[in-house]
Amino acid sequence: MKKMTENRYPNAAVLFRFCKEALALRYDGNVKVIDQDVGAILGYDPADCSHWKKGKKNIRSLSTFKSIAEHLRIDEGILIDIVAGKIDLEEAVFEYKGYGNFSAKGPSFDALRKDFFKAPERWQKDGHSQNFEEIFQLHKKEIAKTVERLVQRVRDQGAPTALPELLATFPALSLQVNPTLGKSIQTVQEADSTVIYVQSLPMRPYVRFLAAKALFTFLCDQQDAILSPELGATEEIREVQANIFAGMLLVPHSLLKKEASYLNCATDFIPQLADRFCVSKSLMTQQFREYLKAVA
Repeated sequence: MKKMTENRYPNAAVLFRFCKEALALRYDGNVKVIDQDVGAILGYDPADCSHWKKGKKNIRSLSTFKSIAEHLRIDEGILIDIVAGKIDLEEAVFEYKGYGNFSAKGPSFDALRKDFFKAPERWQKDGHSQNFEEIFQLHKKEIAKTVERLVQRVRDQGAPTALPELLATFPALSLQVNPTLGKSIQTVQEADSTVIYVQSLPMRPYVRFLAAKALFTFLCDQQDAILSPELGATEEIREVQANIFAGMLLVPHSLLKKEASYLNCATDFIPQLADRFCVSKSLMTQQFREYLKAVA
């Protein structure tokens, strides 16, 4: 029997680890995921499963990617990118989790609405009676105006957004590279300044998104009125506003309108725009959808 070299296909091993983490996320910690659960996706016996895990078995068939994608309910393009070495495990898991909520909907807001109607008085401010929708507005128009003002702060106002240059326009904020960082990004308060550490430059698309969210958090804590008072004022919707802000900052509507005029309509335009704005295809899809709503 021919002996196979362990980790001959390292990216296939990364795909195995991704599938295992994706299954764990789906079960939300209620089920312990074992190696055989991953192998079962493709009907592998224990030996084939072990070879896949150790990088002895390559995964390259389009039908195989399709089977995994259908089982995990994920874009098979992400799986192909993993095996091609275009994205690492952390980025793949981030893409699987998604970019968060961009609207005041979902289980968390349903629970918040119930809490509001149980005790509406504790949500009122300055003695003014307000309903749920008034208190928990997302103020997307104000976010869009803020983004347009910020884009004007950098010399190069084309796509992609010059995020490092933008961050450098704030004296109390800096972006620094730390190759030994245990995660892709970390925000640290040091004396009177805020430091955003990243593992490398240029930043990967998902790290750019996280850095843009870190900028929103920084602006919420400032007193220089760059943000409208409504933004970041309510803790329960700050995370959603941060997602909206980051998406708009990386894909400003004014630039999206301009770049859309250069598209090659003979091919899928989402990958074209994602590459131009240095964002993931999933975030580009989200932002293009929001753009169409805004101009409708």
